[in-house]
Amino acid sequence: MSRVIKWGLGLAFLMVVGILPLTAHAQAISYSALKYGTTQTSMASGYFVRPAQVTVKNHAYVVTMDIKTAKKLTNWPVKVLSVNGGAPENVRKTKDSAGNSHLYYSFTTTDLKHDINAKLYIDVPKVYKATHNISFKFKTQGLPALMTPKTTKTATSHKSQAVKQPARATVTKQTPAAKKSSHAVQPASTKQPTAKAKRNSSRVSRHSQSAPTASSSSTKTQATSAADQVPKQKIHWGGLIGGAIAIVVLVGGGSWWYFGRH
Repeated sequence: MSRVIKWGLGLAFLMVVGILPLTAHAQAISYSALKYGTTQTSMASGYFVRPAQVTVKNHAYVVTMDIKTAKKLTNWPVKVLSVNGGAPENVRKTKDSAGNSHLYYSFTTTDLKHDINAKLYIDVPKVYKATHNISFKFKTQGLPALMTPKTTKTATSHKSQAVKQPARATVTKQTPAAKKSSHAVQPASTKQPTAKAKRNSSRVSRHSQSAPTASSSSTKTQATSAADQVPKQKIHWGGLIGGAIAIVVLVGGGSWWYFGRH
């Protein structure tokens, strides 16, 4: 018993989160089989069993209809070629206890208030064979309203806007000084330079190229003049004094010797 409860809870959870297709209980709905594009009853109206069965699946109506033909008209003499602009869905063939043929088919739509058109192929041997267009008018009173995906998208967009709003509140205004500093560090314009600007840039480049040459030449001149200069000689005062004394001694000695002899 506990296992059955677990399976039931798991199935309910999958239906809530949307993993499984959302399907409501079948509901009986009456309709009229009309001549194509008119309000007159079709000659094939007697083949269609009322009411049709309608279920809601994936935000749309799934309508299941039954075509019943008598045993004497051979097996399944009516074939549905198209319905509501597409091929019929869930086609199956059965027979009842009296031998009558039943052809079940379905189609999907989001609007049963307008006429649903279909194309039939009827083949009763030796009696009738033709392609037949037909329209169906359904009585939609009591049908459940469809939950369109737009409602979900709108709710999601509101939630995203609510999340984004606090981020906008954190933006601070810049003071005039901050604006000036921000303007000062803005990158230069990417516009093409004018002819005058090109001439000025060429002059600056030539000046920048000639400047190193002049500086290098001046450096070489200073080096040459420095190399040409003779370093100053140092005066040895001790040697000069000694030489002067030696000269005095020699002169004095010589004069003494000279006057002593004469």
